[in-house]
Amino acid sequence: MRILPVIRLSLSTDNTTSPERQFESIERFAVYKSYELVEIRPEDYDLDVSGAVSPFDRPGLGRWLKPDRLDQWDALVVAKLDRISRSLFDFTALVHWLEAHGKALIILDPELDLTTKEGRAMANVLMTFAEYEREVIGARIKDAYDKLVCEGKYTGGMVPFGYMPVKLDKNWGYEVDPEYGPLVAEMAERYLAYETLGSIARWLQESGVPSPKDVIRKRNGKPLKGTPWSTAAVRIILSSPAVLGAITNAKGEALRDAQGMVIYRAAPLLADDPREALDIYERIQARLARNAVPVRVNSTPLLQVAFCARCGTPMHSTTTKKTYGGKQYEYRYYHCHHAAMRDGQCDAKRVTAGPLEEAVFDTLLEVAGARMLRTERIIPGRDYSEESARLIEQTQHLQAEIGRARLQRRDYSDLQAMLDAANAELDRLATLDPGPARMEYTETGMTFRQWWKTNDQVTRNAFMRDQGVRVAVSPDPLPMDDLFVSRADRFWSVAAVERPGMHAILHMGDLGELLRRASDLPVTVQIS
Repeated sequence: MRILPVIRLSLSTDNTTSPERQFESIERFAVYKSYELVEIRPEDYDLDVSGAVSPFDRPGLGRWLKPDRLDQWDALVVAKLDRISRSLFDFTALVHWLEAHGKALIILDPELDLTTKEGRAMANVLMTFAEYEREVIGARIKDAYDKLVCEGKYTGGMVPFGYMPVKLDKNWGYEVDPEYGPLVAEMAERYLAYETLGSIARWLQESGVPSPKDVIRKRNGKPLKGTPWSTAAVRIILSSPAVLGAITNAKGEALRDAQGMVIYRAAPLLADDPREALDIYERIQARLARNAVPVRVNSTPLLQVAFCARCGTPMHSTTTKKTYGGKQYEYRYYHCHHAAMRDGQCDAKRVTAGPLEEAVFDTLLEVAGARMLRTERIIPGRDYSEESARLIEQTQHLQAEIGRARLQRRDYSDLQAMLDAANAELDRLATLDPGPARMEYTETGMTFRQWWKTNDQVTRNAFMRDQGVRVAVSPDPLPMDDLFVSRADRFWSVAAVERPGMHAILHMGDLGELLRRASDLPVTVQIS
């Protein structure tokens, strides 16, 4: 009889000898019984394969159960029962399949004769215990894993960019990577300074910074693949709560403990002070939300800034090519979306792009160019904002969970108790005496005009969009009654732009207020 050795091991290490010992036991059995031992190769061994995996799905044994190999063996031989499977269902299915194909199964330890009903019954009993043992081990491993996660310990796998695993007295933890951690703070600073995600990706690429995947390879001593930085990679890093030190799941969401509180693994990357890091993170998320669609490198200067004065829809850039005297000329225009689609909602004529952009930018610099540009930043006071923010976020999460439990008719008494405790802690914080937050303005050392000239088209466009600068454009004269340009408090808000065949109203949005306050107010002001 031709017997096929079956070798399986759940966890293979450099020091393990279990596969060799399994094969030696089968080899001795073959010699004792004068059976022909089918030759197998290393790839036929199922190493690092769980007993929960069906024999038909295993990379080693599975290929021998295919129709093209059935004529090469007569029986399967395993050194121990749990080497064939740790699932009663899979074991029973395999036995029935072997019987249907005229094959046998030989188990050496314990010695079982599966050709008899007593042998099959004993095998089923032993397999039930093996399955139970697998489930107990799995539950024990999961409990240990969950405990490590709740304690913010490193459990293996990918490490967020900017952090690195570090050996502790017991287990492993996280700490800020001294080489790449500061780069995350600079990425945030650049993004809040109106650089685009694409320009940040190019800066990282040109600076020779390895991509997140290459950092992992470098840390593991593997050769780098040169994976390039992408806009998506920068967005993922800046949008993830991991930059605050939070542990995240596969969806990028912050993990929570049994009380619904976010679990933190290490210090934040955005700033040393957690409250300041939270402020930076929230400003980043606000800007990412306003710019859900990435700005293309070759985007038009007034993208999402120029709007049709008639219907209010954004105006888009279009190019027309014409040939005169054998030469081809290119003309660029801004047009209303509805007018271009000819859907009957608007019939506004298109406006030549060059004169419109020149007029808008000249007016913007004429009104605000001489003003010194300063950046503003909120410094949290002693308002227990970090604790309150976490508690508020926890209560929102618990309320949502309670709502789902009600709909599913599940008991939510434990969730309600957590919610009551969180609300009680919020009430306690409300009784404490907070100190006021304050706004700080940092000198950039340049006027708005100088900043404008030193930045490219994409950065200018992102800045205008973020500050809410809007231009209402029309080929016809616009009513001026509502502009109030003579009022001092409106001077920074609205300006009229007129050129032959083109009229526009420039709304400064938050930019006017930023420049006015940054130039006229003290460097530090209290926020009530």
